[in-house]
Amino acid sequence: MTTLLHTLADYSPLLPWVLASMAWYALATVALWLALRHSGPKGRLSSLLGSIPGQLGLWLARLTWLIGPGYAALLLGILSPRLMGLSQVELGWGLGRGLLFAAGALAVLLAAGLSYRRAHPAQPPYLTLSHGIALTVLLVMEAGALQWQWAFYRSAMIEALTTTTTSSAPVYWGTWLAVGVLVVQGALSPWLWHDLRRAGLAERRVLRAALLAGSSVLYLLSRNFWLAWALHGAASAILEPRVVQPRAQGVLGRNEDQAPSA
Repeated sequence: MTTLLHTLADYSPLLPWVLASMAWYALATVALWLALRHSGPKGRLSSLLGSIPGQLGLWLARLTWLIGPGYAALLLGILSPRLMGLSQVELGWGLGRGLLFAAGALAVLLAAGLSYRRAHPAQPPYLTLSHGIALTVLLVMEAGALQWQWAFYRSAMIEALTTTTTSSAPVYWGTWLAVGVLVVQGALSPWLWHDLRRAGLAERRVLRAALLAGSSVLYLLSRNFWLAWALHGAASAILEPRVVQPRAQGVLGRNEDQAPSA
């Protein structure tokens, strides 16, 4: 394992961080999945995670995992804020075409969400005004955390291709390589396969995949993390409460819609 980490570090010092993040995610999700199955829908662990403190704890743990490695790498100076799209953002044509693409992508996603909602009527997305505000804030914060990890992985792939290959387009290929890495990471979670078989949960996965692809194109057009976060936050805040509504109880019972879904 040490040899593997040293080899990866020769390509880019960020690659061992990416590998460690993926390994932690796989171990944590599989362990939690097995523990919930052992506990059963009415067990103590299921009841705990179904409670408000349990849901908040899961959400905070997930955000810590999404943000922590990239933030630590940034503080240590081995992660470039420019590659992540945090600084030295172009304010000219790059921003303009990014805005045009983001507006178009959001319009397409909203049109698709409206069509879906018409075909599958559901309950109102919010119980009260305060519930709507709280859920919107949580979804926007989660969108930022997801974009942060996506930008971190993307930077690692771009840097690795820049330093080890003669590719004439390391940013392009690194961006799509990061998409592949994120797809593999998602596939390591048993909740992905569980959600894809559940109406009301699969929609979140489809939306997130569309946002991953759209964010990648947006990065290639504008190199702007903040614009990608705005697109992701707006799409998630508007669409997730309206299309992600579990309509069946699965093996994990009421906790299935609270499962980690990175």
